[in-house]
Parts: sequence; C-alpha cells; structure tokens
Amino acid sequence: MARHNEFGKWGEDLAAKYLEERGFEILARNWRHERKEVDIIAQKDGTLYFVEVKTRHGEEWNAEDAVTSKKRTLLWRAQIAWKLQHPSLMPVRYPVIAIVIHEPGTPPEIRWHDDIWNL
Repeated sequence: MARHNEFGKWGEDLAAKYLEERGFEILARNWRHERKEVDIIAQKDGTLYFVEVKTRHGEEWNAEDAVTSKKRTLLWRAQIAWKLQHPSLMPVRYPVIAIVIHEPGTPPEIRWHDDIWNL
C-alpha cells in the first residue's frame, strides 16, 4: 500500500473513531458500487450519513477544497445505489470530515462540515 493510501486510511480510521465517540453507528467503510465509493456510511438518530473524509498535511490549501462537484455527484449516486440495496426511508445527509496535520507531533485538527453541498 502506498504511503498516500496509508495516510488516507489513518484519516478514515480517525474519522470513524470521531463519529463513534459522538454516538454514530458505522454501517460501512469504503463502500463501493461500480465507480462510486463512500468513505464512511453511518447512522444516528434516524438519519443516514454518507461521509467524505479528507486528510491533509499542513494548510497550504483547504482540505475541503478537494471535495469537487464530481465527487459530490458520485457521492449522491452512491447514496442512491446504497438505498436500493438497503431500502430505508431515513433522511440522508452528506457531511465532510477534514483532518489536518499542521506540524509533525501535534494532534490533528478535525473539522466537521455538516453538508457537502455548502462548503
């Protein structure tokens, strides 16, 4: 596994822990359907969450900027595929968790964005 993939997996592990500590139930991680992938699918309080995780070193640019319109569309399509396989009337949300390491040896900053459409 490449270093980039290891770093991304580390960020997704941290994001899953962050969610679990806040009462979310993780339903799936790295769920794939065709070309679509969702980092984390979780539920809490009768709502499904399709979570995009972005992990970055430093703050040369905003980690959230990596959530492109193409990524938004793929996430929305993945949600449709998931709900076809797992029928549910639960409402859906699309949060982003940005994890940023500012300096080696310092704790990561974790930023929660409630809605991928409003970044």
